[in-house]
Amino acid sequence: MSDNQYEHLAGMGLVFVSGRLEDKPENGAIGYSITFRLLLDFERFKKAANAYVPDYLDSPINAIRPELAGLAYHYSYNYFLGNAGHIHSFEQLCRVFSSADDYMSEWSGNDLSRRYGKALFEFFDNDVFITVSQDFRWTDRKRRIVIADLPLTEFSWALNIMQGHERLVRAPTRIVVLGYFHGDTVKVEGVQMHRGILYLEGSDLQFGKLTVNDIKVAQ
Repeated sequence: MSDNQYEHLAGMGLVFVSGRLEDKPENGAIGYSITFRLLLDFERFKKAANAYVPDYLDSPINAIRPELAGLAYHYSYNYFLGNAGHIHSFEQLCRVFSSADDYMSEWSGNDLSRRYGKALFEFFDNDVFITVSQDFRWTDRKRRIVIADLPLTEFSWALNIMQGHERLVRAPTRIVVLGYFHGDTVKVEGVQMHRGILYLEGSDLQFGKLTVNDIKVAQ
């Protein structure tokens, strides 16, 4: 995302609902699972996207990629294809990139390894929820992980607007990223973060239920 133009989008947000931190001795890991409510003012999104790519949602060769660092890892991007011209709500937009097949669930990392779970999107009335998980363990399996080893994790919720090309042999071009946090950064816990982004200080947690007080705002 750092290589793209970024724009804060009013009406976009991430709201903590519930979560847990669990010891997973069978995998030599510690992990969290969290449910958030995703917010997006669809009309503002459509207006912002169209300013960069006219009739963005109406072209089958345009694409979108959710940027969900800390939540889940989307493999690539999704073309609108047959959905083009039929996306008229936040839920319909989310369904373009909500398939579990689009998300990674393998271990990665050189020292402290991590594994995202596949994102689960759920739709109730006009609300969109995402349940996510992430496990941590040392690559050296003889080394036991403890809560104090857990990193600070930022929670991104942004949408990468991508313009397609008539010849689909070319990947769509990344134009702009729209997200809930601000473009400027602040230093928190010794880490530079986007102002307004939600984060979790893993080393401060305890096993069991997570509360809204565990989810902090960079400011």
